[in-house]
Amino acid sequence: MNKKIVTGLIASALLLIGAATAVMALPPPVPQSLGIYDAKFTSFTRNECLVCHISDAVLVPRHHNLINTKGLACLDCHTMVPDGTGGFTFADFRTCSNCHKASPHHTTAKAAAQDCKFCHGSFIDNPLDGHYIPTYGVSSITPMKNGRQVTDPSGNIVTVQGCVACHQPNAAAIDPTTNLPRAISSNADTHHGTGIGAVATATTPAGIGKCEWCHNFNNPGLEIRQCESCHGVKSLHNIQLKSATGTVTPGSELAGFGHIGNNWDCQGCHWSWYGNAATNPATAIVPSLQGQSAYTLAANKAASLTLTGASFTNVGGDSVTYNPSVTISNDTFSATLTPASFTDSEIQVNVPALLEGTYNLTVIKEGVKSNLAKLVVFPELAIKTAVMASKNTVTITGSGFGMVPPADYNSGMGVFADTTQARILSWSPTKIVASSRAFATGAEVTVKALNGSVSKIVLAVAKKTR
Repeated sequence: MNKKIVTGLIASALLLIGAATAVMALPPPVPQSLGIYDAKFTSFTRNECLVCHISDAVLVPRHHNLINTKGLACLDCHTMVPDGTGGFTFADFRTCSNCHKASPHHTTAKAAAQDCKFCHGSFIDNPLDGHYIPTYGVSSITPMKNGRQVTDPSGNIVTVQGCVACHQPNAAAIDPTTNLPRAISSNADTHHGTGIGAVATATTPAGIGKCEWCHNFNNPGLEIRQCESCHGVKSLHNIQLKSATGTVTPGSELAGFGHIGNNWDCQGCHWSWYGNAATNPATAIVPSLQGQSAYTLAANKAASLTLTGASFTNVGGDSVTYNPSVTISNDTFSATLTPASFTDSEIQVNVPALLEGTYNLTVIKEGVKSNLAKLVVFPELAIKTAVMASKNTVTITGSGFGMVPPADYNSGMGVFADTTQARILSWSPTKIVASSRAFATGAEVTVKALNGSVSKIVLAVAKKTR
């Protein structure tokens, strides 16, 4: 037999054995925590929402900022209902689904316009952005939606050549944000859980979009091409988690931590592909943003912010090192910031003084961007002076006092001398005049405003000099 043919057959056999052995010894299931944790939302309980939206310390300022940015009033959210005794009490405002009747994620204008990257970043493609989708027929290396099953050298049946080779249900999955179990569903259940194309029922509204956004009913033999309308060649080949210390390097990672870290990863999708992941054409790997040292900042005041996540820096298949920048933007402002320092999993960035509002926060590397995070900026609550203007009247100056507390019900806001609430004579964002017999020079006065509370020792009014 021709020596070259024998050599080629031996090499091919070794590759097949190596690939099968790798599949046998490694997951699925694999970690699915890059970007937005890859789980299905069910009933949108408060605890589910807080997995991503952190805590009341984050959500309360963000919702209160709607008063300044959207012109809402307190009673738009804090509605009053009869308490059964002739008085009133607050209706429940802590259950998210009372206001967010359907998934808030896939019913927005951005979702309806198929601008998926606005939230998901470069982990996904936008169906209408014109990205490359192969037009040739299915070949031996084309991934299949559900893969195919083969027998490995040990006689085990394994799934290869498709999404399900790695992305499988995992009832015991641990959410890295909470370190608590949070099951990952099948690909079908997860995608159907978005509500896209859903028909209205007696209890749920209709979803946006159509089933055809995901399903190719006219050409089922090429259904993978429909998948590629969101999960295209470029986005799939730029998703990778660091498996050890150092910087993400295609071809040099442990298997099962992404799409391009190891030959096993390549063969999970393609199986018949006999290249080398180290020569992968990947450039900038999509960064994953998972945490912030602060979710709220004081307006008109520069601050330092620490971001945590993964794949903030990487070495591409072209041997170029790709480093991050940070973008902060809203409808009227946009800035790209160079980090003061960074590692694969942490960025230190200096944020300039910002006007009050809610900002979009992302990490960018050479055109690929992370999943979306939010930053709320509101006026800094501070008392500059608190002075006895008369026997029972105190004049307070400062900033961030916000709107005057409602007079027709007890909101908890106002001016207090210890536990005694004072009568408000006037109130503006920078000046308050209040009256109470409990006021005294040398005692403490507290302002409880929309964005928190702050205290100051009351001073005597300065005597006039001639």
